[in-house]
Amino acid sequence: MFREHEAQTRLAHWQRTLPTKVTVTGRGPVTRAAFLAVVRAELLPYITFGPTYQRFVAEEFARALDMFNRGWGEEFVYWLGEALRAGVKARNVEPFDDSAVHVTATAWGISYSHRSDIDGVALHVYDFDDDTPNDCGGVGRSFRHPVYDGLRFDSDAAAREFAYNAGLVMRYAPRAVATPA
Repeated sequence: MFREHEAQTRLAHWQRTLPTKVTVTGRGPVTRAAFLAVVRAELLPYITFGPTYQRFVAEEFARALDMFNRGWGEEFVYWLGEALRAGVKARNVEPFDDSAVHVTATAWGISYSHRSDIDGVALHVYDFDDDTPNDCGGVGRSFRHPVYDGLRFDSDAAAREFAYNAGLVMRYAPRAVATPA
């Protein structure tokens, strides 16, 4: 795709040139901010040339980028999902431990719904854009993950394991506190 030193220039270019949103049937619109947040938080290491580059992730991402540019929402979400799945396969993580404490690993906020109108558990993945105008005349608007938000799972443990394997959460590792000698 591009070299590591070109990443910020490429992201800025996409911020200026991509459509502001694409419509996805059954999900509502996916904004440019949501798409670029996925790129920054989850795909960038795999699509920039270097030691973490993964060709199959970059190819799926290129298809998703093309579909977003064309305004083909359903196809965009499909190919972005394929790029994310390829990225999950490329990650080298230790097995999920349900008893460990987990914290967010990216800028995405994570929550789990256990409402009575849902069978099982719904995963919610969201972020906030400080620069986007909102409906109240100010700035700041939250947006949902284009692929992961709203996924349903049979149990809370299954939802947490998915979030861990997808790289949205990680094990909490406390820093060693230096004590005076």
